[in-house]
Amino acid sequence: MISSKDRAKLKSLVTLESATCIIGKEGLSDNCFDSIKGALKSREILKISVLNACEIDAKTLANMLEEKLECEIVGIIGKKILIYKFNKNNKKHAL
Repeated sequence: MISSKDRAKLKSLVTLESATCIIGKEGLSDNCFDSIKGALKSREILKISVLNACEIDAKTLANMLEEKLECEIVGIIGKKILIYKFNKNNKKHAL
């Protein structure tokens, strides 16, 4: 579990960045999931954008990602999802 102080630090790191991954009409397809998994492994923290065409809401998608990837939800702001997973080999944003 991430503390509120760590959560604020992680949010500040990705505030000005554009979304790394985009979830569209297909929802969380295998290709989309694989790209998110790979990006999370190399970056530790991701900003994911959910398009209006997606039938699944951002909160449900965030919960699905948290369960499948064993990552932490940093925040959900509108249609943007911020997730974090510690990578011991890449301590870029280690808390």
